[in-house]
Amino acid sequence: MNKEIYQRYFKKNKNGLSLLILTIGIGTIVSGINPYIYGKIIDSISEKNIYSLKRWLLFFGIVLIATTILEAIESVIGNQLTNITENQMKFDLFKQITFIQCKKLDTYEEGELLNKIEFDTENIVSYYLDCITSILMIVFNLGISIYFILNISKKLSTVTFMTVPVLYFINFLFRKKVYVITQKIRQYTDKYYSFLNNSLSEIIPIKAFGLEKDISQRYKECLKEKYNLFLKSVVLSKVIGVIRGGLGHIINVTILLVAGVSIIAGHMTIGMLVSFSSYMEKFLEAFSKIMELNLNKQEVIVSYERIKAILDSEQEDDRGIIIKGGIKEIQFQQVVFGYNENLVLKKINLSIEKHGLYSIVGNNGCGKSTLFKLLECFYECEDGKIEINQIPINMYSVSDLRNHIVYIAKKPFFLQGTVMDNLKLGQDEISDLEVIEACKKVGIHNDIQNLKNGYYELIEQGGENFSSGQKQKLGFARVLLKKADVILLDEVTSDLDGKTERQICNLIEEIAKKAIVLNIAHKPESIRRSKKIFLIKDGKVMAEGTHRMLIENCKDYKKMFSDDIYC
Repeated sequence: MNKEIYQRYFKKNKNGLSLLILTIGIGTIVSGINPYIYGKIIDSISEKNIYSLKRWLLFFGIVLIATTILEAIESVIGNQLTNITENQMKFDLFKQITFIQCKKLDTYEEGELLNKIEFDTENIVSYYLDCITSILMIVFNLGISIYFILNISKKLSTVTFMTVPVLYFINFLFRKKVYVITQKIRQYTDKYYSFLNNSLSEIIPIKAFGLEKDISQRYKECLKEKYNLFLKSVVLSKVIGVIRGGLGHIINVTILLVAGVSIIAGHMTIGMLVSFSSYMEKFLEAFSKIMELNLNKQEVIVSYERIKAILDSEQEDDRGIIIKGGIKEIQFQQVVFGYNENLVLKKINLSIEKHGLYSIVGNNGCGKSTLFKLLECFYECEDGKIEINQIPINMYSVSDLRNHIVYIAKKPFFLQGTVMDNLKLGQDEISDLEVIEACKKVGIHNDIQNLKNGYYELIEQGGENFSSGQKQKLGFARVLLKKADVILLDEVTSDLDGKTERQICNLIEEIAKKAIVLNIAHKPESIRRSKKIFLIKDGKVMAEGTHRMLIENCKDYKKMFSDDIYC
């Protein structure tokens, strides 16, 4: 784990890391002289030697100034290196998530991914920088302190060194407990952020159903569970601290006893005791740092295991042939697919051979949207095959295939940015004039012009400063701008009024003259205009044909219209 992280991240910044280590090394050596000088100052005062006092005070002042400057330099370099490394790790993790296979993504919750990107990466980087930068401090502090401790007093040295195995035993005793509690905290934090994110994003439906008290109570229970876990963590930390602190107090009392006897007997000066105490503190600090890093490693192991599972996940394979001449044919042949062993599609056969408008109808959960996901290569069919231009879909480059297909959902997505930014997404070559013309065609131009900043108005999170109908118009404007071979429309007119819907359907018909348009709808307007309609029931295409043909010959289709149920 150590080598992998170093090779992947810290090696890239070896110049900054080397400078940081050098600064820490010099700072540690300089500060290591302080106790010796301080002891000489005490003895100079005891001996009433003014000349010696002035000399040692001058040295002491120089050392303090140098230490302060070196600590400032260390802080600047350390913070810069931490930020750079964290950003690199977060970027790698985010990029991996965006390219990861959908079947793997389905196993994660939003809060879990957020927690891993933000907190697990920061935990790892902080620990490893602490490790790297602490090596010199530990080595020099141990070397300097042991040298002076042995030279000052053999008896006191023996007392000090006896604490080492005790500290190691304490560390060994609690190591497993730290790992377990950290793992529980991380897992719960994933669930906590998922609940919080979901609740806040759905606050309007929650209010509509009068669930404010219920959701507040659930959040209270979440906070209680969070409190209990973190309390256990704090208690464990304090128990370790109390044991270490108690041991330290015992050592100090013992050393004062032994040193007091030596001073009374004339074998030791007060200045020597002061110096010894400082060097003993440095010795224990260095050794405690080793123990601390060892315990903290348990937390980092948990974080590393969590992000490694993502970093090592299989990405979408973008190797494959490039589509030439556009998409002309789509074939679903005996396609079988399900989620978590629950089959949704059961030997689907569907054929589209020319440009035109095609509609897919059926009850909720029958697999209409799943067909779109398979066409976009979000998932692979479990059996059967899908062909594009008579070539299996898995032989194509995924990114190239998606460049030829545009998918518009019922609720279009919006990213942080202006209206113009969101309509141009991934198509910087499109001019502002083209965007405006597309918006005029879908009937959203005047609404945008009435905004304070027009096309450069910032879109709020989720497009909250637009109505559902306006968002659907913006989504359809993207369709016009994309100019793809295949257009996948998932209930894109569900929130539009009759007049606007007819306007959009006219545009859909125009597009369908040059592209394959697959339409999932529950309103009859676009369905009636379809070149062919596919009725899906029980995971299969039960009937296909024009609207008139199906009304006359298919009871299930006719019943859907009579009951005003289309999806």
